[in-house]
Order: sequence, then C-alpha cells, then structure tokens
Amino acid sequence: MFDGFVNPALLAGTLLALVPLAIHLLNRQRYKPMPWAAMRFVLAAYRKTRRRAQLENLILLLLRMAAVALLALAIARPFVGDRSPLAALAQSRRDVALVIDASASTGYRADVKSSFERIVERAREIVLELDAARDDRVRVIVASARPRLVAWRRPDEALSVLGTLQAPTDEPLDLAAALGEVVRLAEEDARGSTHSSLEVRLLTDLQRRNFESGGEDDGAPALREQLEALRKFGCRVAVEDLGPREELPPNLGVTSIEPLAEVLGPQSPCDVAVTVRNFGPVARSGVRVTLTIDEDGKLPYRPLDVPSQGEGKVVFPVVFATAGAHVLTARIESDRLAADDVRAQVVLVPPAVRVLLANGEPRPEIEQDEVGFLGAVLDPPRGDEVLAGGAARPFEPRTIEPHELRDPSLDLAQVDVVVLANVDGLAQDSIERLERWVAEGGALVITLGDKVDAAGFNQRLFEADGSGLAPAELGGRVAIARRDGYHRVREFALDHPAFRFFADERWRPLLTEVPIYEFCGARAHEGARVLARLDDEAESPLLIEKAYDRGKVFLWTTSIDPEWTRLPQSPRTLVPLVYEWLRYAGRSAVPPRNVPVLGALALDVESFRQGVELVLPEGARRPLEAGDSAAGATRRRVTALGATERAGVYRIEAEGAPSEPFAVQLDPREGALARISSVELVGVHPSLELASAGETSTSDLEESAPPKGELWRGIAIACFVALVCESLWAAWIGRARRTP
Repeated sequence: MFDGFVNPALLAGTLLALVPLAIHLLNRQRYKPMPWAAMRFVLAAYRKTRRRAQLENLILLLLRMAAVALLALAIARPFVGDRSPLAALAQSRRDVALVIDASASTGYRADVKSSFERIVERAREIVLELDAARDDRVRVIVASARPRLVAWRRPDEALSVLGTLQAPTDEPLDLAAALGEVVRLAEEDARGSTHSSLEVRLLTDLQRRNFESGGEDDGAPALREQLEALRKFGCRVAVEDLGPREELPPNLGVTSIEPLAEVLGPQSPCDVAVTVRNFGPVARSGVRVTLTIDEDGKLPYRPLDVPSQGEGKVVFPVVFATAGAHVLTARIESDRLAADDVRAQVVLVPPAVRVLLANGEPRPEIEQDEVGFLGAVLDPPRGDEVLAGGAARPFEPRTIEPHELRDPSLDLAQVDVVVLANVDGLAQDSIERLERWVAEGGALVITLGDKVDAAGFNQRLFEADGSGLAPAELGGRVAIARRDGYHRVREFALDHPAFRFFADERWRPLLTEVPIYEFCGARAHEGARVLARLDDEAESPLLIEKAYDRGKVFLWTTSIDPEWTRLPQSPRTLVPLVYEWLRYAGRSAVPPRNVPVLGALALDVESFRQGVELVLPEGARRPLEAGDSAAGATRRRVTALGATERAGVYRIEAEGAPSEPFAVQLDPREGALARISSVELVGVHPSLELASAGETSTSDLEESAPPKGELWRGIAIACFVALVCESLWAAWIGRARRTP
C-alpha cells in the first residue's frame, strides 16, 4: 500500500488506537440479576433498543480508534511511488540539495561577473522555482575545503542566506567532503527505503583538478566513494557549468617565494626567488614582478617572460637589516583571478647564536686548547672573508671556567648553547641548573677529554630511565697508536642538519677521512639517536643526540684536541661541522610561520604577556586567550584555530612585545583553471551528468529514483474529519438517549 515512511519508528503510535477499545472494555458494567415485579416491562423495552445502542457505540468506538491511528500514520509520513493506486492522493514536492562551489578559483572574472557571482545568481533562480506552500525544501551547501550547510528548510530561508554570499573563499574545493554531506542528507530522506527523492545540483566552474585523479594524495578515491553512495540511493548529481567559456582560461599566479640559500643572519646578503606560473595557453612576456620587504621596503620591479603552461623565476637580492621575522610580499599585474596575484612569505632571520664555552682544561697555547679551537671558529678575526660585506657574526661565544656555572650572576636564559669541553666533577647544583635550563629549550654539548672520568660521568649525568642529561652511558677509553693507523667515521645521518654540508658527496670525504686516534666507548640510551658511528669493530657512536624535554643534549665521544683527533688541524672539516652543528643546536623548534589557508597559527610567548590578540589581514582583532597551551615553565603557546580563512599576512600581538607575522598562503593549484569537458565528466562516475540552466536532468537512467509523494496531508485531513464526526456522533447519541 505504501512504499515507505519518512519516520518509520513512529508507526508504533498506531498501537495507541487500541486505547479507546481498552477503555471501553474496562468500563463495561457488570449487572447482577435482581428480579422484581416491573422487570418484564424494562426487559421488553431493552430488547427493542439493544441492537441500536450497540451499533451506535460501535460506530463511536471505531471513529475514536480511527482518529488515533490516522494521527500516528500522518506523523510517520508515508509515501508512495508514481505507480501506486494512491499516487493521485500523494503530495508532490521537491527536495533540493544545492552545492555551491565557493573555492578560490570561482573568483575568476571572465566578464562583468565572476564565476562565483553567476553561481549565486543561478542558485537564487533555482530556489525561486520552489513553492513553500507545497512544502518544497532546499538544502544549501557552501562547498570549499570544508562543506557548510547554511540553509536546510524553507526556500525563503535559503534566499536570505544566498543574499549574504558576496565573495568566494580562498580555500580549495573538497568535492568529496561536500558530496559526503549530500550523502548524509540522502540517507535521511531515504529512511525506511532504498531510494531518495533528493534532487542534487552542483553549481561549479568545472575546475578539472576537482574531478580528476591526479595522484595518491588527491581526493579522487573519496569522490568516487561518495558518488557510489549517492548512486545506491538512486540520486544523480546534475552539474551546472557556470565558469568561463574557455577550456583553458588565461591566468598568471605567484606560486612561491623562496630564499635560494639559508639566511645566515642580519646584514647577510640573500637571493630570493619569486616563481610565477602561466596557467594559460599563450606565453606572456614582460610580466612585472615586484617584491616588498615588511610593507615599506619595495624593490624595483623585474620583468619576466613566462611560457605557456610553464613557469618563470625572477631573483631579487635581499639584505635583512635586523634579526627576527620579516614579511616578503610578491605581486604581479592584476588579472582576471586576483586571488593568486599576491603571495606573502615570512622569513625568519636568526640572531647570533649565544654560545657559552666551559673550558675544563685551559691551556696557554691555542693549538693545545680544545676551547681555543672552538673559539677561533666561532669568533674569527676581524676582517675575515666570512664576514665580508658587513654581515653580522653568526655566533657570540663566551668562555668561562666550569665552576662559574654555579655563579648566580650567570644568566643562562641569555645563552642558547652550553659546551662542556673536557669538563669533569660538576657540582650537583650546577647539574640541576643545567637540567632546568635544557628542559626550557637550551642545548647542551658535551665533548670528552683526558679529565673526564667515565664512572663519575655516569654517576652524575646518566640515568637508566633517561632522566639524566647524558644521552649515553660511557664505557672505557679506546686508543690506537698513530703508527698503527686510526679510526674514521663509518656512517652518519645524511638527513641531519648538523651534517648538511657533508651530505653532499663532494664534501663527504672531509668528514669520513678525518683520523680519530682516541675516543670513549658509549652505550646510547634507547631514547637517543646515534648521528655518527666509527669504523671500529663495535661500530662505536661518535655523536649522539637526545631530546630532553624542550631542549636537546649532544655527546661527542671524542675530543676536539689534536692528541685525540686530527679534526682541529682540518679547518675545512672543523669549520662547517661546528657551524652547522651549533647553529642547529642553538635554534629551538618554532611553529611554522607559513601555513595554508585554514592552517593553525601558533606562537610561544612569555607567560606574563597579557592581551594576546590575532590581527587579521583586514585589520580586525580576535583575542587568543582560549587557545593557550603549555610551552614551558616561563612560556606558553597561543594558538589560533579556524581564523585563517583568507590568504594574507596575520599578526599575533601581545602587550609589551613586538607583533609576530604569519603568512597564510593560497593553494597554488587554485590558479589552474583548466576545465573538464562534459564527456570527461560523465567518465568520472555515472552519477555525474552535465545539466544546463533550467533543466532538472539531461537524462533519465533506469537506476534513477522513481518520484514519490507523501500522503500525510490527506491522512491528517482524514484524522480531523474522524475527530469531528466522533464529536458530532457522541453529541447526537447523548441527546437521543436523554429524550423520553
């Protein structure tokens, strides 16, 4: 009789129709026969009216039961198909799901209107075709990186929401996620049956990459999965093309800003490459590219020729005046898609690494002093070619004696790296002080030597549970006479920043061929990482790194002493090793400053800083109190989530501190406006079909859901009629029985 119910669980309410019957049976009067003289006259009158009274009561009971049953049936909302004998009584209404493509690519303006403006205009036309009096419903889904269901009931509500959509987002389109929301709606609509009458319309610019499989990381498998789920419910997706007419629209976009080499520090020259991609079919020449440093340092523009479907790079020489975060903004001439004509990048210019050298065995001759070699590398003589051009020095070394670590006037908070060179017998309070400092983010480097006693070292610095500073337990000293040969580096971590220079095959022998005559055996803790090993039979560790809370500890199992190794006598090895190693050690990990649209912004600030706010590109401010998380005893981490909806430069500001910039960047692929053809669209999945404006569908497949209509209005009217009839019938019976 019925094809299904929208709310099948509410069918249980029809059982309430038995309540009037139960009340009738419970209220039946039980008579006890008592003969008396006039009984024969009463019985005679009762026999005349009994059948009539029973019929009247039965009709009244049936009307009451019918009213209850019809009410429950109306709430369950039955529906029938077009082949049902009740189809003529069914209410035919439309249930539409509108998926609006609001990705950045829809900002393309081929003429007066952008693709997004045409999409919203077409959505308004579809909604105006619906009739609220017929109980038509519309669900509006704004699709971008995350789908948002902005309207889900009446057409007038959808029109109000559409009036607020003024511009597309800066997000890419996740079509699979948007259709996943449609699948959820289809499941609700098809509850109690295998088909849904949901009419799905996708209004988009047909950007090819949203439909095609381009690799393992794309959303194509998920897209096919959602389309298959819609197909099981008998739903088609009518795709309306509201993009530009060209199959390959012309467009230029800035896709990256990248320093060509590591920025060593302030006043150091650096080349910055700006990449511009031509997504269109025609080569472009003389494209003006400009680069601005921190909003006011605009460099002269440079012309660039960009081939069709290719990219070009222009290099700007840049010198950052100060350490800290600097914003680079690249621009090209505005074209029809403005979103990718500007791109920002935050570059962190490191300050000088502050190194504290604790010399365990000072010697008057620098050639015999381990710290002397380190000091000469970190603080070369003035006029050295490394510092040519007025560049700031990358290190600020300071030498002390080990006992000075106990001095309260020594502020370790002003130190990035502490080097314990051949230091033994540290006092317990010095060790505890170093533990607190490293836990806060400092870096400790331990090198060995003649004065280091393995037993005492293990007792004071090593703990089996990893709570000690030392990343390894020392064993005995291993020495080899120079006349008998030497040990060398057998292998090292090519991917580690400390060995970045030697990862190049041209310079690798500078590290692997340095003679090492003496070292200490060591057993690395399971939580530590061995970065380099020697070529002895035991493959002994040479350099070990261990994370210690927010800081790190390194153990160099030999010495920088000419008696232990030839490393000090090989400046081509010592200088890059010390520079890369201590530069890495002295720079704590910081949250990224360049994130994609919708990425999270995070910053570690001093705990006493108040009034932390996020400044958006347009100047609006948002407090960041709620996103705090621990980042150490003296610092806390503030995080901005869900606020980076637009590409541009954001800033986190706190009272009494300089603002910290972040660059939120558009996905470069949004500039690729190549469009998918109708033939290719159908080939993606059978549930997709290209529809023209004003059409409901371009084809009817056998698996399409048959139209279905609901009967609840008719059933509700029948329920009302039953209640009225019951009231009138009960009143007539009461009046007739009171009449003598």
